[in-house]
Amino acid sequence: MHYLPGDAHRLPGSRASLAAYQASHFQYSVQDRVATVLLNRPERKNPLTFESYAELRDLFRALAYADDVKAVVIAGAGENFCSGGDVHEIIGPLTKLDMPGLLAFTRMTGDLVKAMRACPQPIVAAVDGVCAGAGAILALSSDIRYGTARSKTAFLFTRVGLAGCDMGACALLPRVIGQGR
Repeated sequence: MHYLPGDAHRLPGSRASLAAYQASHFQYSVQDRVATVLLNRPERKNPLTFESYAELRDLFRALAYADDVKAVVIAGAGENFCSGGDVHEIIGPLTKLDMPGLLAFTRMTGDLVKAMRACPQPIVAAVDGVCAGAGAILALSSDIRYGTARSKTAFLFTRVGLAGCDMGACALLPRVIGQGR
């Protein structure tokens, strides 16, 4: 049997339902075909961990095959969007990693950005409060960013010794805000 490009929805294994997906490291829900990803550690300003990076990457990859999700909203619980990588669970351990470990981490975070940029559904970042480091990249990787008057964005990679591990900020930022003179 031959498939035409327009018949992609009929290919075996090419369709998935993500409405019932149960996230382990953030909250996930689907209502009216809109998925909501809620970073849910408000007591720490919703930082990311190694596990949440990987789970977000895998979710955005899977969304390419979801026929029950037409848009995605990513937000933070409480009064902040995301403070970036968890200082205790990521930043500290990263300073002790060898080169292969740093490369693996950089690839994983880069894969999250690539998965978000390749996601066929529009991604809306609902930004309130702190939006720093990796959190700023989550917003930057989204298709649309809505912020409140309280929103504060910061790219802090070099401040924590992660020069070269900026998750693509140097490439994405000029595309979103334009080249300055």
